[in-house]
Amino acid sequence: MSSSKIYLEFTSIGCNKLPQIASWGYDGLLAFGANNYVALYYPEDPESKGIIATLSGHKDKVNCVEFINRGNNYLHEINQTNIAIISGSADKTVRIWKKNKSDKWVNSAILESHNGSVNTLGVVRSRNIIVEKDLFATGSSDGVIKIWERCELDDTKDSVECIQTINLGSKYPIDLAISYLPESKVPILACGSTDKRLLLFVQKNGQFIESLSLQGHENWIRSLSFATYTTPILPQNLSSNDIKNEYKLQEGDLLLASGSQDKYIRIWKISLVKNDQEEVDKGKGNENGNEKKSLIKDLLANVLDDGTFSGNKVQLSTKAHIIDVEVAKDGDKRYSIMFEALLMGHDDWIYSVCWQPPCLIKGNLKYHQPMTILTSSSDKSMMIWKPEPDTGVWVNLTRVGEIGGYTLGFLGGLFNKKGNYIISHGHTGAFHLWKNIGQDDSDSEDWQPQVSISGHFNSVKDISWDRGFNYLTSVSLDQTARIFAPWCRNIDNDKLAVTWHEISRPQIHGYDINCFSFVNKWRYVSGSDEKVLRVFDAPKTFVQSLSKLMNDPGILEELVNIKNFEAAAQEEEFLSRQSYSHSSATPNSLLQTLDKPPFEEHLLQHTLWPEIDKLYGHGFELISVEASNDGKYIASACKATIAEHAVIRLYDTSTWKELPNPLQSHTLTVTQIKFSHNDKYLLSVSRDRIWSIFEKCEGTIPYKFITKNKAHSRIIWDCSWSHDDKLFATGSRDKTVKIWTQIKSQEQTQWDCKSTIKFQEAVTAIDFAPIFINQRYLLAIGLENGKIFIYQSEDENQIEKWNEFIEVDKNECHVSSVNKLMWRNKNIQKFMNNENVKLQLASCGNDYCVRLLNLVI
Repeated sequence: MSSSKIYLEFTSIGCNKLPQIASWGYDGLLAFGANNYVALYYPEDPESKGIIATLSGHKDKVNCVEFINRGNNYLHEINQTNIAIISGSADKTVRIWKKNKSDKWVNSAILESHNGSVNTLGVVRSRNIIVEKDLFATGSSDGVIKIWERCELDDTKDSVECIQTINLGSKYPIDLAISYLPESKVPILACGSTDKRLLLFVQKNGQFIESLSLQGHENWIRSLSFATYTTPILPQNLSSNDIKNEYKLQEGDLLLASGSQDKYIRIWKISLVKNDQEEVDKGKGNENGNEKKSLIKDLLANVLDDGTFSGNKVQLSTKAHIIDVEVAKDGDKRYSIMFEALLMGHDDWIYSVCWQPPCLIKGNLKYHQPMTILTSSSDKSMMIWKPEPDTGVWVNLTRVGEIGGYTLGFLGGLFNKKGNYIISHGHTGAFHLWKNIGQDDSDSEDWQPQVSISGHFNSVKDISWDRGFNYLTSVSLDQTARIFAPWCRNIDNDKLAVTWHEISRPQIHGYDINCFSFVNKWRYVSGSDEKVLRVFDAPKTFVQSLSKLMNDPGILEELVNIKNFEAAAQEEEFLSRQSYSHSSATPNSLLQTLDKPPFEEHLLQHTLWPEIDKLYGHGFELISVEASNDGKYIASACKATIAEHAVIRLYDTSTWKELPNPLQSHTLTVTQIKFSHNDKYLLSVSRDRIWSIFEKCEGTIPYKFITKNKAHSRIIWDCSWSHDDKLFATGSRDKTVKIWTQIKSQEQTQWDCKSTIKFQEAVTAIDFAPIFINQRYLLAIGLENGKIFIYQSEDENQIEKWNEFIEVDKNECHVSSVNKLMWRNKNIQKFMNNENVKLQLASCGNDYCVRLLNLVI
């Protein structure tokens, strides 16, 4: 092993498309489920660093994430903090994550008692959470809610005990919320399920008992959120006496907001029924005990009053539901649960409701729970609701989102601790972030979009640096191609900040994209499941935006020299096509030069590259494509079960026509094609376990077959040429990498296996470093289990023996098959604060991740 180290520069992965997939902690950390990972991200980070870590452990997709909070919020102080993350997954387990003494995130407990996918989590949200055992609930698709108590053992381990199992029968839980009843420490659990009713459970003797089933919603209840009411700050021209009594809430009342697929949000009030005269009738000071009892009887009679129904429609009902709760010290307490408000404004399913977190009022620093709710819906909008001070009627103050366009609506929305940021996620794996830039000392609200993160939401099949090594492009089964580049700018007194972002989405396809290759710096060809190769050219605006974002004027100088930028007519045609097909895409927006990374709405519509040609010839789904280094030829192969289809077709890039006589050698699918750096040889590997080499020749057919070898005992997944073209390597499912070198022979060109490197898992991706490191060859190797190794030769002449140089840390690797590795050794220093970074390694995998690693020599 060497003293060299490798560390993570950038991670891109899309958020899972589920409503409860993200949670925003009090310390500013956002945790969200991304495929099998729990990803961590600071949205308010002024440097916009993006994802800082991915926590691996789940064996299937993560469905829900929440923070466990502890702490006391006093009258003049907010001390609550998030102490752990809890995640539920389709692998039927729940995992708890926390920081150890070294400030590293560790998996402190695994809960494995559900028989179905864990779809929802309920954690305590209250003003004061002073506990030694954290209470939380998990809901699963097996129709069961489990109640747990968590106790910390040490900095890496937790003890978690299941204290109750609640079976819902034929319905299953969609959302859970837990809080404490007013003026008590008795937990109340709210459950939204698939039968339209809101279930309330109150704890008695350590067990939750179903106390009420509230009707009102006309479809599944998707989201629940508790908040404790505090007396609001009233405008100067309004006193408390001006508000009608029926609009008043009492300090300490518990409010429950519920959002449903019926497009409405309902707010329910849970308040303590006090024994004093005021609670019975404020207007009569001389009521006796009998009248008090009769009022309570009336309230109880109203609980199941049929008068709240009219046909099948549930009418607005303000009748109280009464429950008696045994409180340890004070004996029985009586609570009334009433419908408080109906919020109407969304046009489609509501997926999330979220109260703004408590804050301290400026001036007197008094604890205050803002009466502000954020809702997200599949009608492509998020709304912020507040009650009017004089009437208490809830109104929609702010609406953010999009009108028209490609988006399919929002699945979840969250407030940050201060309430000046909101974030949402939707169907494309990206986050949408807004900041309120209105004046702090006024109630004015001006929500402006901010730079956030995005990523693929399906397996990433191929990645490549452009020919100038300025930006990284990836293609995926999510049917998109995405371009990532560094954003270089000065922040905080000229401090250089360099962060990687998605800056363009050049292709949005109707088919899964399997492979692509750059023909030159500004042109690429991609192959997908549709059997057609498509060729794309970068528009002028992309080059101008890239130059501005990378703070590199040198990129613009190339505009003059390249032909495809001179064809203005082509761009005009592209613009007219765009504006015709998207109502919100105008020529002006498509010609806009970016000065910061684009938002998701812009990426979806305004960053496409014009398609300049289609290449036909293949009869099945395309698997591999590669362009020669001089850009003259494109070689491609498709799925094949017979030799007739397992050919490599060559295309001439000057005419975009297929050359006659495809290259024949294999009998099954060709999995990878690689040109040597001098274009003298073309190497192909296949499912038939054979590698073949074709040599460049003069004439109408540019390459001819010279040799092949049945090199491995299983499918060969990948191959790579060394930078000097003296060696090539092949990696196979037989868990080996073989190094081959040319032997001079009078009869014919032969290649001999000089070394075999064995692994514990199948090898799925390999790539030779583009330079010698310490006079040695360097080879990056990716395995089927997601691990990445870097091996080095003894020296540049002794290639018989290879040693492990670095094993990349498991938290910086993948958790499933590595699909492609690609080194970069140019244009690094311009964008790095560390002068010792000589190489960067890009990787992609079936875990939806694109990662960029820095190698320090």
